[in-house]
Amino acid sequence: MRKKTFTLLLFSILISCAKKKSEVINFSNNKSPIAKSISLKQTPRIEEPKKLEIEPYDFDTILKNGFHLSYRVYKDTIENETLQSLTLVKGKKDIKQISETSFPMLHKNLGYIGADFGETFLFVQSFGSGNPHEIQLIEKENGKVITTGVLVDQNEIEKVLLYIKNEHEKNEKLILLDIKNNKEKIITDFDNLECTHTGGLRNCIVIDAVTKNEIIIKTDSEEDNLTRKYNR
Repeated sequence: MRKKTFTLLLFSILISCAKKKSEVINFSNNKSPIAKSISLKQTPRIEEPKKLEIEPYDFDTILKNGFHLSYRVYKDTIENETLQSLTLVKGKKDIKQISETSFPMLHKNLGYIGADFGETFLFVQSFGSGNPHEIQLIEKENGKVITTGVLVDQNEIEKVLLYIKNEHEKNEKLILLDIKNNKEKIITDFDNLECTHTGGLRNCIVIDAVTKNEIIIKTDSEEDNLTRKYNR
C-alpha cells in the first residue's frame, strides 16, 4: 500500500514539473517574436547638426557714453546663408545695423571702430593691404551716416579727420574735417604730388600735428617735401 502510494505521489510530481516546464517554454516562445520585432523597429540615430565655430571678434567694440557694437552670426531665413553683422547698440537697445557680410569673411572686412569722437565715431572697413580703407562717420544716437569716403588720417583726441571723397574720380576731393569746431575745408595744396602717381593721395600725406589753433598736414614720401598749416 505504501509502495503504491509512493508511486502515485512520484508520478504526480513528475507530471506537475513537466507542465511547469511546458508553460515556461511556451511563455518564452510567445515573447521571442515581440523581442525580435522591437529590435527591428529601433529608432534610427539622428546626428546633431554641427555647431558653427565662431571666433571672438578681432577688434574692440566698446564706444563712449554707453554705446557699443554687437557682433552677431546668424542664418538668413530666405537664402539659408550664414551671415555676420555689427549692430550699433546703447545699453540693451538696438539702434541700427551698420554692416553685414557673409560668414566667415575677415572681421576687418565687416568693419571696426577707427576712432571715437564722443557723439560720433569713425567706422572703417579694410579690404587688404594697399586697398583703400572705406569710412563712415556715424552719429551714435541714431546711427545716421554723416559722411563717407576713404581714410587718409585722423586725430582722435582733437577730433580731426582727413579723408578723400570720390577717390580716383574727376570730382575727387581731399577734405579736412574739424569735428570739434564743426568746420570742413577742401584741401588743394597737395594736388600735384609725385607720390600720387604710384600710391594715390591717401598714401602721400598725414596729419603731422594738431593744436588748439591750427592743424598741420605734411607729405609722407621721399619724392615730395611739403607742409601746410590750417587755422581751426
